[in-house]
Amino acid sequence: MPKPKLVAIFAHPDDEAFGPAGTIATYSKTHEVSLICATRGEAGENSLDDKSRSIGEIREEELRASAKLLGVTHVYFLDYEDGSLCNNKYHDIADKVKNILDSIEPEILLTFEIRGVSGHLDHVAMAMITYYLFYKVPYAKKLMSYVLMREETDLLRDYFIYVPHGFKRDRVDEIVDVGDLLELKKQAIMVHKSQQPDVSRTLAMMDSFPKEEFFLVHKKTT
Repeated sequence: MPKPKLVAIFAHPDDEAFGPAGTIATYSKTHEVSLICATRGEAGENSLDDKSRSIGEIREEELRASAKLLGVTHVYFLDYEDGSLCNNKYHDIADKVKNILDSIEPEILLTFEIRGVSGHLDHVAMAMITYYLFYKVPYAKKLMSYVLMREETDLLRDYFIYVPHGFKRDRVDEIVDVGDLLELKKQAIMVHKSQQPDVSRTLAMMDSFPKEEFFLVHKKTT
């Protein structure tokens, strides 16, 4: 009997690792998990000594390695430029994502919450597109939107111009215990070596917070 399917939808390489990596790994045990990434993260810094390849090539390789660790079976890149996911591209991006989803027909979609977790506008765009498509496609029955807790976003206050406040536990719909997968999540984060400042910041925060990942959940009954 074929496994049920989940598709995670993000803007950049490393969104999967710094975000709901433990949940992705958890679902990969029972589901066929695929990942759609809108860009190759070309706007990211390159902390590596390797300057022979473009940062986009390096970050694509890092994402594929991270996805393999987490049990993801397929990775799709949409080939948009990092930082360019704006209003006039919404429908074009949505069409490309929908074509991939139609070929997979996943029961579950997973993305960031509608404010993009950190306020990054590329994150916001992909979250909005995922919400839009969830209600367009008949096969998707559950949408999981990853959120951060208030105490986590308080530490990110100077990261972007605007970082939305995180959530309190009583405001989330689903909590996934990732304690047994914490080391795997750390490994997936450390794969993104080109983004060393973000890697170091995230690893330093992780041990201070519950070993859980938090989601808003939307469901369709028909």
